[in-house]
Amino acid sequence: MGCHDTVFFAFEIWQDIYLSKYEELLLHGSLGKCLPLDSETMSVALRSRSAVLLDPVEVENRRRMVRCLAALALVISLGTAGFLITEEHWSLWQSLFFTLITITTVGYSDEGVSVQGKQFAMVLLLVGIGTTTYCMSSLVQIIISRQLRWKRKMKNQIERLSDHVIVCGYGRVGRTVCRQLAQHGVPFVVIEQNEHHYREAVESGFLALHGSATDDQVLLAAGVKKARTVVCLVDSDAENVFIALSARDLNPKSFIICRAESESAIGKAHRAGARMVVSPYFAAGSDVAQAILRPNLAQLLEHHHSSQGFDLTELTVEPDSPLVGRTVAEVGRANDTVVFVALKSADGQTIVRPPGELRFQSGDVLFLAGTREDLAQFLEAHGSKVPVPSAC
Repeated sequence: MGCHDTVFFAFEIWQDIYLSKYEELLLHGSLGKCLPLDSETMSVALRSRSAVLLDPVEVENRRRMVRCLAALALVISLGTAGFLITEEHWSLWQSLFFTLITITTVGYSDEGVSVQGKQFAMVLLLVGIGTTTYCMSSLVQIIISRQLRWKRKMKNQIERLSDHVIVCGYGRVGRTVCRQLAQHGVPFVVIEQNEHHYREAVESGFLALHGSATDDQVLLAAGVKKARTVVCLVDSDAENVFIALSARDLNPKSFIICRAESESAIGKAHRAGARMVVSPYFAAGSDVAQAILRPNLAQLLEHHHSSQGFDLTELTVEPDSPLVGRTVAEVGRANDTVVFVALKSADGQTIVRPPGELRFQSGDVLFLAGTREDLAQFLEAHGSKVPVPSAC
């Protein structure tokens, strides 16, 4: 375990002890209203921390840690006070320094200790070294134990996921994707090879695995066989193509989205199994061009991100959906605030502005437009699993 890990998990223990009240505010206050509490990804860190608060093992570990810190503080205080008394010419800092080098067995020099000081140092050596060794070993054990328990808990949470999204890469694009998924209440897990980015994902409260998404074992650990979508967002086109190929092999039914920087990688990604290929630079350039050619439309589409704007979403007609067998006109009359933009039938045919006499069938995908509130009511009434974006 590296120094960074030790500091990170020691800080986590400190947070658990002193920030429980702040946690309650987060869970039941404004953050709880902004993000749904039943989401798998919204508050992983907070929910895991709440579970730890009730864990008898963790409670006992905290008590041990407090006792160890108190014992260390007591030994250092008594040692410093003892040398201040026996060595009248010593300052506070010199007494503290000699106490520390005594109990840690460093022993740079005797600092001109008097006979009384040496007698006191003998007692401090017998008591202080044993206490310090026990306390330090106990603290290290607690930190390592917590790290293992934390990783095991993260693994168990990932194993319970199903119909989730796997985000491979937590760079600039990956962060944006994860924030949107968390805001919409979509369960997901991040795979990141870079240690710093992995820590950022964990500290943001997201489920994450440290490793390369090109490794089949890492994809399997992320639950790729139960995932509905795999998003390949690492910096290398070659790695993204390889991840798409691996994901298709492990779960042919998953919807694979692949990032491509170069034009040549787009075709390769499609051949590797990606259902959709996104080029950030091409998409940005296209948006700018559309804003120049159709400024009013661009502003309208931009406005849909605000809380008062409209939104677009989709609904997959399930076999048990109340839409099955009903006509577009019939459903439209009952939901006149929602616009049916297009319909993709089960056989892959796309119909723009579906006619009123068309009947919905299982497997159809309906594309809708409307306000967030109207879309949410429509999707809830017809049993859709697709989340509607919510302003936070």
